Amino acid sequence: MSGLKVVHIKDVKGERRDPPRTSWILVSEKTVGAQNLSMGVNETYPGGMVPEHKHDTEEEVMFFISGRGTFVTKDEQFVVEPGMCVYNPPGGFHKIINDGDEVLRFVWIYSPQLAGHRKA
Repeated sequence: MSGLKVVHIKDVKGERRDPPRTSWILVSEKTVGAQNLSMGVNETYPGGMVPEHKHDTEEEVMFFISGRGTFVTKDEQFVVEPGMCVYNPPGGFHKIINDGDEVLRFVWIYSPQLAGHRKA
């Protein structure tokens, strides 16, 4: 058996967070049994943000699909827009601000996955 799993976002309950944003965890140990990574989609609403945070041991990749915003680190900030991919190494503080007028939507991947994405 191949272990292949297919997940559709419409079948996954989004996790609403404050400031106003929703995240759908599509691939993780909890959802499909993944051991080495997790993947999902984030929608941050106009005026909202992903607050400043860091991941001590996880690499993160974000691929921006729609909207515009500002990606902020300790040392720089830059505009993110559809088609951009951002790699954030472990330990890198960052936040993402939706300072546009539409939903800022991006795909995120963590490796290894966050502890909260694993089965207890």
